[in-house]
Amino acid sequence: MNMDKSGAKFVPSFPGELLLYPSLYGPEEYFVCFLAIFIGFVAIKHLIFHTGFFWWYRSGQFYIPNRFWSFVTGKPLSKRLIEFVHKKLPNKEEKKMNIEDVLSTVDVYFSTKEFGPSLSNVKGQVVDDLVETYKPQSVLVVGCYVGYVLLRILRKLPRSARVFVIEPNQEYIDAAKSLVKMVGSDGQVTFISAEAVTVIPTFAQDYAVSKFDFVFLNRTKHNAPSHVSLLKLLEGNTKGDSYLHQASEAVGDAAPKTVVLADKVVLLGDPEFLKYVRGSPNYQTQYYQMSLEHTDEEIIDGMEKAVFVG
Repeated sequence: MNMDKSGAKFVPSFPGELLLYPSLYGPEEYFVCFLAIFIGFVAIKHLIFHTGFFWWYRSGQFYIPNRFWSFVTGKPLSKRLIEFVHKKLPNKEEKKMNIEDVLSTVDVYFSTKEFGPSLSNVKGQVVDDLVETYKPQSVLVVGCYVGYVLLRILRKLPRSARVFVIEPNQEYIDAAKSLVKMVGSDGQVTFISAEAVTVIPTFAQDYAVSKFDFVFLNRTKHNAPSHVSLLKLLEGNTKGDSYLHQASEAVGDAAPKTVVLADKVVLLGDPEFLKYVRGSPNYQTQYYQMSLEHTDEEIIDGMEKAVFVG
């Protein structure tokens, strides 16, 4: 029984009023307080350790550390990376570096210093396998970030092959050029600072390329435009203006094919692209699911391979 200080029975004037007087608590009131504290703890824990956790890995780490260190050092991430590579792999005589060493050093930087969406070794193995299998002679890379993907492609690419990189961010181009030059492959790569959709319509005339054997589509930020519009430009309106190998060009296993590989189709998301290639009879698709690069957590991401058979 709940009694007030005078010993009289306490009669609440509204439900829950007794909770305002801790000195009058009985077992039921203590249970209600415990339950409220427990629910509050679970809610706060979920907000901080679940919602906050996924926000960080899906969004926050893509720009907050970069902006912080750019402010502190006065240098963009691309320059910080190149300085780190030069420090770890000193090359005063500017000799050709081992491409494996450069790739490993870039991986170390993004896995131990600061996060960067630079493919990593697991996704890089997918690129390695496709380049080894299809042996492309003409490669288009749309969005090279700081150049890691270029090195993965070049390490398995025939020396006679050509690589065209379309990247609107000049800082990324500068970093990629530095890495490519380090490994002595700068003669194979042509860099174009522009948006891909503005370059592709006149690419054949400007760069004397009629078909691409391998196309890599990259995403490095949220809310980026879908790759579908670019893919349609590559397909062309007719077989004559298509940059993708047509099924009628040759017969058999030796027939040339264009392989399109898109990264970050899950984490940064491009559902329109996935719907387009998977629903089209002109593509044979395969999905590669894996964790986000340079993280120890199970943050799901994926790559989509689409072989043009139209």
